[in-house]
Amino acid sequence: MKMSKFLAAALICLFASCVSAKDKYVLKFATIAPEGTTWMNTLEEMNKEIIAESNGRLKLRIYPGGIMGDELDVLRKMRINQIHGGGFTGVGLGKILPCVRVLDLPYLFNTNNEVDYVDNKMFDFFLKQYDAKGYVLLGWAEAGFVYLFSQFEAKTKDDLKKLKLWAWQDDPIAKAVFEGIGLCTIPLPVTDVLTSLQVGMIDAVYSPPLGALALQWYTRVDYMYSPPITHASGGVLVSKKFVNSLPDDLKKILKDKFKKYLRILNSRSRQDNEKAKEILKKNGIKIISLPDADLEKIKIDAKKVWNNLAGRQYSKELLDTVKNLLKESADAQK
Repeated sequence: MKMSKFLAAALICLFASCVSAKDKYVLKFATIAPEGTTWMNTLEEMNKEIIAESNGRLKLRIYPGGIMGDELDVLRKMRINQIHGGGFTGVGLGKILPCVRVLDLPYLFNTNNEVDYVDNKMFDFFLKQYDAKGYVLLGWAEAGFVYLFSQFEAKTKDDLKKLKLWAWQDDPIAKAVFEGIGLCTIPLPVTDVLTSLQVGMIDAVYSPPLGALALQWYTRVDYMYSPPITHASGGVLVSKKFVNSLPDDLKKILKDKFKKYLRILNSRSRQDNEKAKEILKKNGIKIISLPDADLEKIKIDAKKVWNNLAGRQYSKELLDTVKNLLKESADAQK
């Protein structure tokens, strides 16, 4: 009798532990953002809330600082289920859905209000497009307005052509834009940029101010060019397979928390990018501008890329939709 009771208790405990293990879900999440950055701090804050609200049944295991490789590496690992999700810039987003890069066109946006208006209006469209590809778009996570940085001062457009400018490897938008302007580019993974600056392989990069700080690129450049050349989109993608494996209540928690915290993240990132400009200046970075005439020529050349990419990277109809939304945004601000 005692042995039967002991066996029954053991079986109950074993069953309970199996159920417990089965009911716990871990979202393996990768980002190139280093520890201590706004990105990581916000993710960790969100993770605590997810764990608390799910009673420990759902949590994120975060791999920061590019330890899982750059965005293209992460996407490959997502395909084999080694990683379930990640934070991506337009480069990563565009490898799955090329047309999303319409949001990264040079001199498309001038203000954060314009960015918010277009992003909100286009979210459902892109949500459906990613769903068809096997991914869930949990929200936008912008990098912010992007500036050109260099080790040597370029006083004219012709001076810019002498720079050895990094271009993100396999980024068709960067390649098309910089070639259209007439700049010399050297394609590299983002994880190789700092070393390449140190050894002189490149002498110019492009980044939001916060990115230049977080990735330590600012330690190897002396000049930052204003105004920004583009606005860098970004977003969080999770494999549809992982999301579909979750019970309905955990799906809701996951989506709700990402929606909440990505909005918080975007707000914090904008504030941090403004603070980063001041930090860069205090560290000796000189903020300069090209002559108005040269800048106007660059904008004209860059905007030709908009139409050149239509029909290849995205449809003309999608480009027209975004342009019309920008007009609506401008009218709404009047």
